[in-house]
Amino acid sequence: MSSLTLDKIEQELRLMNVHLGEANDIAMLRAFAAMPADLENDSRKALRGLRDKMMERARIRAEV
Repeated sequence: MSSLTLDKIEQELRLMNVHLGEANDIAMLRAFAAMPADLENDSRKALRGLRDKMMERARIRAEV
């Protein structure tokens, strides 16, 4: 395979990875809406941390 072909394959794989990551984060953020309102504070803090990490990954991917 030529270098150009390999570069195109690599670019497509990176793009697929970005889309899969975004789909996963969207699914996780959707799950937050279903969380019960009576969660204890430690659980809420942990979920906020997870949400913040997902948002940071989304920002990083947007710069790719």
